[in-house]
Amino acid sequence: MILDHIAVIVSREEYLEFYEKLGFREAMRFARTYDTVVFMEYDGIVLEVFVDPNHPERVSGPERKKGLRHVAFAVDNLEEVEVEIESIRTDFFGRRFTFTKDPDGQPIELKET
Repeated sequence: MILDHIAVIVSREEYLEFYEKLGFREAMRFARTYDTVVFMEYDGIVLEVFVDPNHPERVSGPERKKGLRHVAFAVDNLEEVEVEIESIRTDFFGRRFTFTKDPDGQPIELKET
């Protein structure tokens, strides 16, 4: 079994820029009457991004609910990522990591390779 894709919802088209800063590039898109689905790829990872300005607000505290907790991406150097990051910590295996949020508040973990 392998990972096929990760699906996220963003409320504005310009929020795709957050994922572009992480290296993702648009591969294709499908416009529907109620949203736009944008497929973005980077190094074999596929994001299926639903651009939906009318999507209901996320329930607060998604970490305490069932379902997706966060999405994690590996980066070469945490200090060179062009997004706002929290404090840098070290995990159980000695890898440096931090958390940030996309423009809609989805938790994003960044791990240094």
